Amino acid sequence: MGSNKDRASIHRKGAGVIAATMAFTVATAGATGASAAAPRRGAASEALTIWVDSARLPMAKAYAKTHPGVDVKIVTFDGGANGDGSIESKVALFNRIGRGWPDIIFSEEANDVQRLAAPQFQNFSAVLNKGLVPDKVLSGYAKGALYPCMVGGKLECLRNDMAFDVLWVNMPLMKQWGYTVPSTWQQWQAIGESVAKNHPGYIVGTAGDSFDDSIYLQAAQCPVNEVVNAYTVLDNPNDPHCTRMGKLLDPLLTDKSLPVVYSLASTFGKQYANKTLMLIGPAWYSGAIFEGTGSEFNSPKGTWAAYPPLAWGSPTARAFTGDVGGGLWIMSSHAANPKLTAQAMTWLATSTTSQDLSQGYPGYVPAARSWIAQQDKSQFFAKPLAPTFAKAVGEVWTGWSESQWDVYGLWASNVLPNLASGSTFSSQIPVLASQISNAAAVAGFQVVTKR
Repeated sequence: MGSNKDRASIHRKGAGVIAATMAFTVATAGATGASAAAPRRGAASEALTIWVDSARLPMAKAYAKTHPGVDVKIVTFDGGANGDGSIESKVALFNRIGRGWPDIIFSEEANDVQRLAAPQFQNFSAVLNKGLVPDKVLSGYAKGALYPCMVGGKLECLRNDMAFDVLWVNMPLMKQWGYTVPSTWQQWQAIGESVAKNHPGYIVGTAGDSFDDSIYLQAAQCPVNEVVNAYTVLDNPNDPHCTRMGKLLDPLLTDKSLPVVYSLASTFGKQYANKTLMLIGPAWYSGAIFEGTGSEFNSPKGTWAAYPPLAWGSPTARAFTGDVGGGLWIMSSHAANPKLTAQAMTWLATSTTSQDLSQGYPGYVPAARSWIAQQDKSQFFAKPLAPTFAKAVGEVWTGWSESQWDVYGLWASNVLPNLASGSTFSSQIPVLASQISNAAAVAGFQVVTKR
């Protein structure tokens, strides 16, 4: 499903401002070369500058092709991948010199809008829900899809794609061993313990990714990173929603059915392609892990199926899930033609022409229907993805906030080494919470433990 490019943005490493500036300078300098579409001249009466990563370049080119009356300059850059701060560093530079801002930016990082909301960026992002984007368009988004775009009550971006987590199941193996596909976390845990005992070496998930905090803690509704108002964050690792998930995962880490391994490592497929019964992970696992020669497993057709997010306790309970990635379209408040710019960005984010080229499941519901129909045509998976994805997209827990600090980076730097050394999952939830509290305080947020 073409998601290998997007997965790179999930493993954030936090490059410095110098590296970010260099990455942007090289990309911008190449704007008239192979890295960007040449500016459109001639009969065009209106102009736009659009910055995109290489994966979104076909979408920007499609806009230029279908809007010949607009002089479109497309610049490719890294999309702010890995939390490198490239967007923020260039916006700060343009603010200092008073020129150079692009009209539209695509960001791979779901928290870039929150970062740009910091005072030093001088309200760079345009407010979209005050007439620039029609309400009928905004109402067409999946429930919760626009939450990374909200800064207070202001909508400051449009979501491109969603990265909700689902349960991925190896159907032949599930049938061979006589298991029933679980619908609750407790059922999943019981299968994991059975696998460890009866089929040692096989796994039901992983716990070595920088985004596992979203997979497990966001799904558990654990309130350690919930921005409750403009400058207040709720951070309570002792909440029962946090501790119960830790207790559920601890035995699986001990018995190795949930190993601390990086699912996107080149060695993961070699070690586990034939030893994985289940994985809990984002929609983009479809292409990154399972389907095609570029995937980790390159599995045979009909091996894997996607099932809805797990519920807690009872199959009839409401399920919640994590959201691992997904890109954003950001409009500059400095755009010379705000109406044209908003129309162009809306087209990029919502039209089927654009979104059929997307590498992830569109956040805009009508475009998502078209996109998933294209993916299911191959019949690669054991059952269609559409019903599961349509259900999961509305189950993302929005209490796990996008914030000015990089939670994935905090997890990768402060928690994963401890898990790899044998620490329990339960013991690391307070570690993450402490790091979030420190980062929030540095950003000027008040930290509270209850609403």
